[in-house]
Amino acid sequence: MLLFLRRRLILWAVLAIAVPLVEWLLGKVSATLRERKGDSAVTRGLDTARSGLRSLRGKRR
Repeated sequence: MLLFLRRRLILWAVLAIAVPLVEWLLGKVSATLRERKGDSAVTRGLDTARSGLRSLRGKRR
């Protein structure tokens, strides 16, 4: 039982803390690159990854 609760707690921590943090970080990196070099395949890829994380968060709620 304790193992089951521990696994659920770790999953909750990842979804509640790490995913929004990574989403924020991808947005900051994308915005900084876009300011410096303009729109590129890298910034579009970062935006795509960020939107994928948003959809991941939306499905878990």
